[in-house]
Amino acid sequence: MSDDDPRGYDERHYANTKEGASYWTERLFFAGIELTVLASPALVLGLVLQSAFPDALPTAGIGAVVVGSLALTLFRTRVVDAGEWPRLGEVGSAPLRITYFSASYLAATLGVAAAVTALSGPLPLAFVGGGIVQTLGIAAFPTVYRAVHGEPVRRRSRRGRRGR
Repeated sequence: MSDDDPRGYDERHYANTKEGASYWTERLFFAGIELTVLASPALVLGLVLQSAFPDALPTAGIGAVVVGSLALTLFRTRVVDAGEWPRLGEVGSAPLRITYFSASYLAATLGVAAAVTALSGPLPLAFVGGGIVQTLGIAAFPTVYRAVHGEPVRRRSRRGRRGR
């Protein structure tokens, strides 16, 4: 790996080591982990508030995680270009990511559950709505990131490389 190659979860690095189904399985796995870890404050809040919408909230939450993980996979691999994404290992943006992903998840779960319940809509609508809202929220993240932090850093850290 050259000094210009990014470290961490990056499509260019993994494209050299994984192919086919294993490539996409790994991408989907890491996207699901990224989404659920960064949205964990909202996941806890959803558990606490589940009694308000006992059927629609979990259904919207499952839709948000399942469809959101797939969407994040497609965005990070640039199959669908939503903009340049920061590396997963970029710690400086963690507060923004946690806040943003949690807000997006809350909108996709509580917002959709409240709307479906108010409209007396069918539960599959909660699943689809949660997935759509989460996907739209995730798609906007690169724009929000650039507004706060500028362009994502795509080079390796120089830390620990003094003697080389």
